[in-house]
Amino acid sequence: MMLPTIGELSEEIVALFFVIFCVSIVFGAVARKTDFCPLGGIADVIHSGNTGRLSMYFFAIAVAIFGVTIFEALEIFSADGTRPPYRMSQFRWPAYLVGGAFFGIGMTLCRGCGMKSILNLGGGNLKAIVTILGMGGAAVLMLYVEGFFNDYFLSWVLPASPNLDDYGFEMQDLGTILGGFIGVETSTMRLVIGLALSLLIMSLVFKSKDFVARRDNWIGGFVIGALIVGAFYISGGPLGELANEASEFSDDPQYGMGTQSYTFIRPMGDLLYIASNPEWYIVTFGLVAFLGVGAGSVLISILTRRFKIVWFNSIGEVLRYAVGGVMVGIGGILGMGCTLGQGVAGTSTLSLGSFVDLFALMLGAYIGIRMQKQFMNDHEVPKAD
Repeated sequence: MMLPTIGELSEEIVALFFVIFCVSIVFGAVARKTDFCPLGGIADVIHSGNTGRLSMYFFAIAVAIFGVTIFEALEIFSADGTRPPYRMSQFRWPAYLVGGAFFGIGMTLCRGCGMKSILNLGGGNLKAIVTILGMGGAAVLMLYVEGFFNDYFLSWVLPASPNLDDYGFEMQDLGTILGGFIGVETSTMRLVIGLALSLLIMSLVFKSKDFVARRDNWIGGFVIGALIVGAFYISGGPLGELANEASEFSDDPQYGMGTQSYTFIRPMGDLLYIASNPEWYIVTFGLVAFLGVGAGSVLISILTRRFKIVWFNSIGEVLRYAVGGVMVGIGGILGMGCTLGQGVAGTSTLSLGSFVDLFALMLGAYIGIRMQKQFMNDHEVPKAD
């Protein structure tokens, strides 16, 4: 069977993919230029007490929460039916905790999350090839190998996961839960909590002298947070609605449509699955965004003369990266996201599960760093301006 091509897609879907690809080039360029890296931020704090990059990450979270809150209040798009379903009523706390911790420890082994791996590859670090194959392979195993995810993970996750709908809460976001408790309308509560939480995080971020002292911290945090919101708008706003309608009325509906933002583990799995199954659709929103980020990283690395070929020093290092990549892939699918997918995009919807996953992810990263004496050997904290 022939591969579907861009030319076989509707004009609306092509336009959607073109816009997110262009926006993702900016994402990749800015993230690479500013050294936006949640793991690096945690390592900076452990290494020297420098809070700049970790504050940049939380600044992105605050900007994303603020943006999604305002856009929803203005009814520009809704985060109720996102892909993945951050606000679903089933509160899978075991998956968030175990998946997040697994992800956090794994990314310390392979020196980066999914986003960082594609940024590194764009900068010439060929170690990321092994990492991406590990992450993507694990994602394929979790998503496409029949029975694996259900038998080995959902079999113990689901029995322990309460359905909040049984307790009167249609969704698991903080606005729905707290609003239900005190009898306030969900939309009003989301607005109040979203604004209060984003401003609180921002106030704490700007107390960090390390954050304020480096201009790239401001730029990276703001732009990444804004682009998380932008992706939700592109996929769930007017352009996204047109593309979704075109897909629904076509003979072969496009896979992977819906309101969504940046996440990096599932697209890696889709990429590997597509490579081995040519009858499958060659493009999805997430995959186009993923490739755009990589293109942006390549572009800025060349322009700033930071493109440098790097390879492994030993077989042991190869194995460590491979194991770390597999752990990140499993943890990312189990916890429904990564440092960006849950840590920024998920928390922007005020999903309780996203905050739980973020906590577990950061705790796992801390444990992973402390377990490896060699982790800090080559670690460098970005200099202030």
